[in-house]
Amino acid sequence: MSRLRVALSAGSGLLAIALAPAGLAAAAETAWLGDWTVTRDDPRLRSRAGAELLRLHVEAGPDAALMLDWAAGRAICPEPLEAPCEWVGADGRNAVVMLSGDSLLAVLPVSADEADPLLLLLHRPPGAVLADGVLLGARGELRYRVQAQAEPRP
Repeated sequence: MSRLRVALSAGSGLLAIALAPAGLAAAAETAWLGDWTVTRDDPRLRSRAGAELLRLHVEAGPDAALMLDWAAGRAICPEPLEAPCEWVGADGRNAVVMLSGDSLLAVLPVSADEADPLLLLLHRPPGAVLADGVLLGARGELRYRVQAQAEPRP
């Protein structure tokens, strides 16, 4: 069975999806397991706490699917320096949509509008502690550059 591989075109904001060998699955799963802090890359945000966008917990779920627990932080708001928006504190649990050797894609139903979930795409080079990526609104109205850092495992 093949797995999907996702690449983000920096200029266009479009996702390009292609098939990747299934042999990447096991290594990819263990690389993403654990706790992650996702921060927003925005020059207006000057502290790590202020830039915290999401807290993630990735674990193996039923049928070997990866499950993602997530909670939204203040930087998820379009204008993070203004009063907190209704998305702060939103949380959920859902399956990871796609996983390849170095990329993870998840759909986060943050908004009450089911037709406009947020798409989180992270790319982590092999052996790296940090992952770079993007958080996109499904309608294309929202786009944040993000960085995710794995929390130390006990």
